[in-house]
Amino acid sequence: MRLPSASKTPAKTVWDRASSRPRHTVILCFAVVFVVTLILAVHQYFLVRARELDNRSHQLEIQARVLDVAVRNNRQHLQFLRESAERLLADRTAQLDRTPDASLQAVLRAQDERVWNLQVRDIDAPIRGIGTQQLAVTPGLHRDEPTFVEDLRLAQLMSRLFAVQFQMGTGLERAVYVSPTGIVVAHPTIDDDEVVRLLQMYGSSRLLQLANQNPLDYDVTFDPVRGRKNPAGPRLLFGTAVMSNDVVRGLIFFVVPQRIVQDYLWNNTTADETHALIDPSGMPIATSGSTFSVNDENWLKTLPAQWNTLSASTLFRTPSGTLSAGQDFLLFRKLDTADLVLTDYVSAATVFFSVVRLSSALFAGVWILMALLLWATLFVVDQLLSTQMALNGRLRELSLADPLTGLANRRRLNEEFDALSRRNDERRIALLMIDIDHFKVINDNWGHAGGDEALKHLANVVRIAVRPGDLMARLGGEEFCGLLPDTTADDAARIAERVREAVARNACVLQETQLTRTAPGREIWFTISIGVAESVSDNCFDLEGLIAVADQRLYAAKASGRNRVVASESMQS
Repeated sequence: MRLPSASKTPAKTVWDRASSRPRHTVILCFAVVFVVTLILAVHQYFLVRARELDNRSHQLEIQARVLDVAVRNNRQHLQFLRESAERLLADRTAQLDRTPDASLQAVLRAQDERVWNLQVRDIDAPIRGIGTQQLAVTPGLHRDEPTFVEDLRLAQLMSRLFAVQFQMGTGLERAVYVSPTGIVVAHPTIDDDEVVRLLQMYGSSRLLQLANQNPLDYDVTFDPVRGRKNPAGPRLLFGTAVMSNDVVRGLIFFVVPQRIVQDYLWNNTTADETHALIDPSGMPIATSGSTFSVNDENWLKTLPAQWNTLSASTLFRTPSGTLSAGQDFLLFRKLDTADLVLTDYVSAATVFFSVVRLSSALFAGVWILMALLLWATLFVVDQLLSTQMALNGRLRELSLADPLTGLANRRRLNEEFDALSRRNDERRIALLMIDIDHFKVINDNWGHAGGDEALKHLANVVRIAVRPGDLMARLGGEEFCGLLPDTTADDAARIAERVREAVARNACVLQETQLTRTAPGREIWFTISIGVAESVSDNCFDLEGLIAVADQRLYAAKASGRNRVVASESMQS
């Protein structure tokens, strides 16, 4: 008996059908491969897009940090000026002798002139003021002789400090001190009409109102809006009030050209992005454009229609973030030192083409070999991360070192002092303030290149003269600072004397190519003056206090003949 034939299996049926229709089979297989590839491509697209946005966010963070450093530096300089002024007002010792010197007596005799001048050194900022008749018709101003004389002495201090401020190269356009007794210190100098105008604006000053409202809780005010419509171009304003016994004794202003921020954003933003620095009302302070259009329009309203519901307050609620509307993105980061937000608008087309440029090779790799694609992707990511980590390390290193001398800068000095203080609040920490005597003479005789070589020479000498664990820093110009941990006042004085002698014994020798025609020779001999402070003996456990004491003794060393060390009040007197 014949057995029935076995039925065809499903696999056999599928194979038969595939074999019978080869064209359809090829199309179907290609379609399957295409769908899989498309899924991988879409997945890869979103991965690369996220990476691209993350990279742009990181670049935005770097820009915000740079702007923070600039704002913080101006704040710190203003705080130093304010604290110096308030220390002068509070120094009862300096107030014992209230007899005006010849220059002050000359001003007292010239009070009836419309605008008078107080004689200062050529390198210092001019001190000017208005006469009694002009003072009487200017709201908010008043004058009595004791307060006027005291304010004139304070103006002399501001005159010297303003000159130093500009020598340090902070990018300022102007520094101004205004007193309610009718005194103006401005660097660079201003004309008579500008002096009168500044004093007329004193009584209605927003900074004065803030200081009067909160005499015990005031700080440096950053007000970029007030200078937006300056005839000479937009300006960014920093200001602080000088207080004595809760009374405003004067206002200090820094004026910074807006173009500095504008140029920075323009030079550090790619052509396919739109960056803007905006305030809480949405008005732009600076943009990534080649020019800045001054208007009162909310910058967010210039974005496409899908962003119409976005308000500036939304951006100020969190330190940073990324918002999306459709396929457009808005990245933002709030500045730590000012009530401003840096934004980056990236359109959908920009994101798409940026991702395609990054991903086209990867999509081709999917068709060729998945393993090769995986290896290439990992290799690129590793290279990007390694490069970024190296860049971050280099930026960190540059942010802590003075580019001319290689010594530590003020930021490194602050970090080292904080680290020492955290270990033991009562430990002995000494500080040296070092200044080159008659540095202007070096610049005049050997030129600024010779001055730079002298600064580098001084850095090399003091680096060798101090101990291995001591930190030497350059604060700016010809002023240096030494941080000596676990050092008594006597030991610090001996180390300072060793440094002074080492500098005096060693000349800075210039190369022939570095000599100017008027240079008196290749060797530059110079001396230094040093002020010494120590935390326990001087009862100063914060860096600013130590710097103030050491700086005061440095001035005493200068006043007593230079080329010496002053390490105590007895030596100072």
